[in-house]
Amino acid sequence: MHLTRSMTCMRSPMIGALVLAAWVGASTAKADTVAITVTGLGSGFNYTQGTYLLGFEFQVSSSAITITQLGFYDSNANGAAETFEDSAVGVYDITTHTLLASTTVTASDPLTGFFRYAALSNPITLNTTDTYAIAGISGDNYYTADVPLSATTVQVNAAINYVNPAYCSCNISGFGESSSLVEPGYFPAGSGLYGDFGPNFQFAAANSAPTIGGVSNAANAQLGVAAGTFASIYGTNFAPAGFSDTWSNAIVGGQLPTNLDGVTVDIGGTPAYVVAVTPEQINVLAPNLGTGSMQVKVTTASGASAAFAVTAEALQPAFFLWPGNAAVATHVDYSYAVKNGSLQTPTVPAKPGEVIILWGTGFGPTTPAAPSGQVVSGGPYVVDGVAVTVGGTEAQMYGVALSPGMAGLYQVAIQVPASLADGDFPVIATISGQQSPAWVILTVQQ
Repeated sequence: MHLTRSMTCMRSPMIGALVLAAWVGASTAKADTVAITVTGLGSGFNYTQGTYLLGFEFQVSSSAITITQLGFYDSNANGAAETFEDSAVGVYDITTHTLLASTTVTASDPLTGFFRYAALSNPITLNTTDTYAIAGISGDNYYTADVPLSATTVQVNAAINYVNPAYCSCNISGFGESSSLVEPGYFPAGSGLYGDFGPNFQFAAANSAPTIGGVSNAANAQLGVAAGTFASIYGTNFAPAGFSDTWSNAIVGGQLPTNLDGVTVDIGGTPAYVVAVTPEQINVLAPNLGTGSMQVKVTTASGASAAFAVTAEALQPAFFLWPGNAAVATHVDYSYAVKNGSLQTPTVPAKPGEVIILWGTGFGPTTPAAPSGQVVSGGPYVVDGVAVTVGGTEAQMYGVALSPGMAGLYQVAIQVPASLADGDFPVIATISGQQSPAWVILTVQQ
């Protein structure tokens, strides 16, 4: 019997729990530093008149930096239409006359101080030899103007050298209104003031090249990889210290990202889908793979790792884990089926004879075949031939299917054997001769 559609509609609280279980509990906080901090206007003022190109020229002080987010000034810090409009922002290398990166900052982007910041999908690394400029289009926004260099309300980060403001100019000859993002052509020298600025950026210290120390199943640390399975890559220099991010804001139109914050992962010559990035761990959803020995490579803005050899298997069934090696399980109403006290919220363990849902990865191809690299919709996409035992007793199987609204996440519906007494029992899934680890437990309590 297959899972019914009603059983494959996962609710948002379960999604949050699986995020914690599957990818290191990564938060979205970033250890970035702000190039210019504005805590008030001092003796400067807010100004707007037409649509101008604004910005400033700068150099990197002593060691390379990686720009991760571009920002624009929000004078009222509330995204109000009368003081903030969506603004294009770009970074130029004015030594080589190259646009390195650009994005549009919107009123919905997060606020830090008086600036809203949009993350770059491909962060850029700046060296200490070239001169750079950041430029933004004001629209009818308010922006700061004529703030004294000595003002304590405006501070330049020591990692960069602020050179001169880039006024509202499109060419070397002087001032002019602009509605296009172009390399600024005019920098007034020695004015003693911060020029008009709306754009800003956030950055982190550039890393050394990444290194890989190990690759395993993300659910329970089995070595190796399998197609369509969550995997964890362990190592160093994957991201700046304190940095973490997940693909939650990078899935567009159901398409999973192969690049997250400038980090890519190649498995056997095929890009993997990047789930989460931290300095010492990357979680991915493996793409379609064959079997046998394969090479894994991580590439960041700082370079590429040496290839790391892994063994790819056809299947790698595994259940995600609560604390204490407990299988992630829910009752049919999607409340957590785990021993009370295991989590920060009251929970009820599974009962003998109860139908529960176990959550896992690595159960292999479905019928019909699920699209690779896409969030699953419609279906159900089911897997036949799975058996589950609890405490050595075979459980009645109600079906295995991919969870709609997710990717690579399987729901395994079973009936807990009615003969079981209260206790903690090994829960093991078997498919095509492959077994999930025997140390994963399910708590049963009448």
